[in-house]
Amino acid sequence: MTVSLRRRPPPRLVAVTAALFAGRGAFRAALWTANLVLLGLWGADEFALYATANGVSGWLLALTSSGIEKAALALVPRRGGQTLRPLFMLLAATPFTLAVPVWLALAAADPGGAPARYAAAAAYACGLGCCAVMAALNRLRGRARADVFAYLTLAVAQASGVGLVAMTGMRANALLALHVGVLVVLNAVLAAGLIRGRAGKADKGAYRPAVRAAALLSVGEVTAVAATSVTFAYFAHLDDAQQTSVFYVWSVALSVVVMGVSYLLRILQPRVAVWIEGTGEAGARRMARRILAPAVPAGALAVVVLGVVLAGGQRGMVATGAALLAEAALTVAVLPAFLLVENTDDRGRRLAAVAACLQFAVVAAAGWFLVPAAAAFGALLAYCAGEVVKGGVMLATLKKETS
Repeated sequence: MTVSLRRRPPPRLVAVTAALFAGRGAFRAALWTANLVLLGLWGADEFALYATANGVSGWLLALTSSGIEKAALALVPRRGGQTLRPLFMLLAATPFTLAVPVWLALAAADPGGAPARYAAAAAYACGLGCCAVMAALNRLRGRARADVFAYLTLAVAQASGVGLVAMTGMRANALLALHVGVLVVLNAVLAAGLIRGRAGKADKGAYRPAVRAAALLSVGEVTAVAATSVTFAYFAHLDDAQQTSVFYVWSVALSVVVMGVSYLLRILQPRVAVWIEGTGEAGARRMARRILAPAVPAGALAVVVLGVVLAGGQRGMVATGAALLAEAALTVAVLPAFLLVENTDDRGRRLAAVAACLQFAVVAAAGWFLVPAAAAFGALLAYCAGEVVKGGVMLATLKKETS
C-alpha cells in the first residue's frame, strides 16, 4: 500500500499543524520581543554582551538540531525505524549533557565573567537543539501536544526572564543561566515521555547509516548559518550601524518565511518519507526535478534583472524589497525539492550537502563585492545568486541521472 501526497490533508493534520505553528510562533515572537525589551532595560553595552554570546553560539543550534531532527523524521517513520529512536535521543542529548557541566564549572569560578557567559550561551544553544529533536520524536509518536507544550514553555521563559530583569536588575549571565535551567527541566520531561514507550531491539548495523544521515543533513543548516554570519561580518567591516540595522530588519523578514516553510516541511517530512518508501526513490527525484525545472531559470532571470537594477544605481527600499521577494520565492521552491532528494538515500543527501556548500561559497564570494556596493540590496542579491546555484546544481545532477 502506498501513501499518496496528492490527497487533501485530513482535518486533524491541519489542526495539529496550526497548533504546532502557534507554539513555535509564540516562542519566536517572545524571543524577538524580549530582545527589544532587554535592549531598552539594559542599554547597549550589557545587551551587546548577551547578544554577542548568543550570536557566537548560534551555529551550535544548527549543528545539534537540524541534521539529527531531519534524519529522525526521515528514518524513524519507515519500517523498523522505531528502533532508532534511542540513538537519536542520545545524539540530541549528548552535546547538552556535556555543555552544562562545563558551564557550571566556569560559572563557579567566575559567575559574571565572559567564559561563563559564552559557556552558558553554548549550553543554551545545545539545549534548544536537544529540545527540537525531542519534540520531533514526540511528534513521531503521535504526541504533538508535547511539541506545543515545549515551545509555549520556552515562550513563557522568555517573558519571565524579561520580567525578572525589570524587577531585579538581573544581568546577562544570570538570564542565560535561567534559560539553561529551564531547558534542563524541559528536555528531561520530553525525554521521559519517550523513554516510557518501548522502541524495540535495535539493529546495531543501522546505527552508522543513521549517524551518517544526520551528519549529511546538518550541512545545509550549518552552511546557511555560516552564510548569515559572514554577511554580517561584511556589514561590520562597513562600520555603518544604520546599514547593519536596516539589513537586520530585512533578514528578520526573510527568516520568517524561511523558518515557516522549513517547519512546515518538517511536519510533513514523515509522510514524505513513508511515501518515498512506498513508491520508490526515482519518483521523488522526478518530482524534485519538476519543481526545480521552472524555478531555477526563473531565479537566474531574477538575479540578472536585479543585477541590471544595481548597475543602474538603484538600491533603495523598492529594489531591496524586490530582492527579498525573489529570495523568498526561490526558497519556497527549492526547499521542497531538496526535502524530496534528502529523503531518498545517502547519495541524495550527499548531493544536497554539496549543493549547500556551493551555495555558501557563492554567497560569501558575491557578498564580498555586493555588500560594500549596495548594503542590504547587495546582500539579498548575493543570497539569490547562492540559491540559484544551489538549485541549479541539484537540477543539473537530477537531469543527468534521468537522461
